Amino acid sequence: MQRECYVKPFRDTWIKTLKSDKILQISDGSIGGLHLRYSPLTDKISFYLGCHIRNSNKRRNILLGRYGEMNLQEIKDLALEYRKQISHGLDPMFEKEEERRKQEKETAKRIKVDTLFPQYMEKYAKLHKKLSTYKSNNDQYRLYLAPKFADKYITDIEDKHILDAYSDWAQKTSFSTANKALSLMSSFWEWCMTYDYVPKGYNPCHYVKKGKNPKIHIQVLDEKGYKQFFKALDAGPTDSDHHPRFFDAIRIMALTGGRSQEIRHLLLSETDMANKVLHLHDSKTGPRDIKLSDAAFHELEQVIRKNRKLGSKYVFPGIQDPSKPICDIRKALLWTLDKAKLKHMRIHDLRHSFLSMGANMGENIMALKDAAGHSRVSTTEGYLHLTTDSTYKAVNNIATKIYNK
Repeated sequence: MQRECYVKPFRDTWIKTLKSDKILQISDGSIGGLHLRYSPLTDKISFYLGCHIRNSNKRRNILLGRYGEMNLQEIKDLALEYRKQISHGLDPMFEKEEERRKQEKETAKRIKVDTLFPQYMEKYAKLHKKLSTYKSNNDQYRLYLAPKFADKYITDIEDKHILDAYSDWAQKTSFSTANKALSLMSSFWEWCMTYDYVPKGYNPCHYVKKGKNPKIHIQVLDEKGYKQFFKALDAGPTDSDHHPRFFDAIRIMALTGGRSQEIRHLLLSETDMANKVLHLHDSKTGPRDIKLSDAAFHELEQVIRKNRKLGSKYVFPGIQDPSKPICDIRKALLWTLDKAKLKHMRIHDLRHSFLSMGANMGENIMALKDAAGHSRVSTTEGYLHLTTDSTYKAVNNIATKIYNK
């Protein structure tokens, strides 16, 4: 196809009616390097700026735009801007690419938290957190972070928004719950820094002063208390409105010292009844074993036999939905304590009671550490609450040994 080149000052009057059976390259003449190209195949007119970049051997024809998408004045203004950049030693294409990247970054930052958080969970939490923590983080987001931040753009969140959210969490729940929600928000923010969704070097969560819950007075069962407790548990299925499965779960917690979630979420596949042990796939400290006493083994064996007909993978299937684990057992525990005429205690206090009973009986602390699944002895020591009788027995034994008259 033939090509024709010539100079003609650009005017809308002739450009908009331009037609030819040849490829045309027409220069404006008034702005150096500015020219248009016409293709008879597409019937399109494109504008270019021919230029030589300083400190470079390259000569470029930079596409300015197409006629119809930009008007003639916009084309000329852009050509003059590019020539100005070139005169200062800049590369217009490089500057254009930098501007494009900058705009992309700014657009990327205008993303709402509800869009970013699932990415954080998928790209970070799923890889670096335990399964139980991952599930807990999802619940924390749904209950606490989402109501405050889901509809906000991440770049619009300021210190005051974090402070107000923390204050509201603490007032409506507790400092410990608020601190966990704040910790999740802080981890999410750090991840956003890594991906340039927020500026690096500043995390507003770090400037929130965390509160502390009032010290909890731990209630520990002694031998007499245990007798009253188990007697009330036996009466629960017939004397209360609570499902018998709640009392079964509480009994296994009391007999093993296991954490509430470890027992409630216990899978049939984790039970090794032949060796009297529970192989937990996940716990607060990672995978661990719970050794079963004869009493715990006997009770658990009956529970498994009783619930197997439900076809659930859990030892303690949910009351409404057996495909899920049993949920809140606190009301059944409160009923048991009232029935036994014992002081109210937390579910976790059953774990304290189990380990304290072992300590008062003189059991080896390393064995108690292993039974509890603690990674450090110091953690186990925090669970041991010796009775006055044990203390008197200890001081008398020492005195008799050193002062025998």
